[in-house]
Amino acid sequence: MKLLQLLAAKLLRAFARRMKASFVYDTAQYPLRAREIRHIDTPQGRARALFYWPLVKGDALLPLYLNLHGGGFVAGVPEHDDSYCQRLAHNLGCLVVNLDYALAPEHPFPAGLKQCFAVLEWLADKAPELGIDPWRMAVGGHSAGGNLATGVAALAREHRRLRVVHQVIDYAVLDLAAPGQSKTSALEKPLLGPRLMDFFMGCYLPDPAQALDPLASPALASFEQLRGLPPTTLITAEYDVLRAEGQVYAAKLRQAGVVVQERMFADCDHMFTHLGPADVAEQGWQLIEESLAAAFSDQRVAMAVSD
Repeated sequence: MKLLQLLAAKLLRAFARRMKASFVYDTAQYPLRAREIRHIDTPQGRARALFYWPLVKGDALLPLYLNLHGGGFVAGVPEHDDSYCQRLAHNLGCLVVNLDYALAPEHPFPAGLKQCFAVLEWLADKAPELGIDPWRMAVGGHSAGGNLATGVAALAREHRRLRVVHQVIDYAVLDLAAPGQSKTSALEKPLLGPRLMDFFMGCYLPDPAQALDPLASPALASFEQLRGLPPTTLITAEYDVLRAEGQVYAAKLRQAGVVVQERMFADCDHMFTHLGPADVAEQGWQLIEESLAAAFSDQRVAMAVSD
């Protein structure tokens, strides 16, 4: 690990912690039974996780949504997604776990991904205690978190103790082999510039050859490696430098037989669900919510029929 790289990452994290989303929900509109912070031991170290418990009647098992924040694998905190996770828990009647996963460069690929998957397995193992249904789990993320979500879904394929029934990929980086300079936008100064992109990749992938691993760059995966992935909601933004790789990945998923709901939001840049415009951000979150509601409901119906 390079000292200057580490110092730059720590400065970026300090800046990111002070950042506030331009568009957030009033959490008073979405009351919960409880919210808490738990620490989960994994082979990659102890992970902090924010739990959002819905206010529901009865003792039916809850579906679960694992949320993975953005930040280029280097910065970002789960609190950036706080009000959105509270909304999803309330409206969907599911447990939302908002994970503070291990960051690069201290924990380069595949440490963060493996930790996210280890947390998903921990949740499934603790399902009776938590009151959740390990066969109705979904995973999603924003930007770098969307990349991690694809990897978690891939690792969970044909798992014997849990099932990921849906993945949400929100303006994710999906081709880590392409240099930042090759990722262009119609905007003169898009939110993600080439130097920042290359910095993130240098931190996350100390060996550039790792970028060819489909768990790092799912857009480079073969059709065979994509078969059997769960139905997917994939969001891109018109002016985002990551738009093209998102569209490539959506097309490859469809060719591999995966059901994909894809939407490109016009006149928007990266992180629009957090930075607005508010009306478009609301449309993005509504799409995520409706997709997860359908996935949880469809799986419940399928299980009832099989019984």
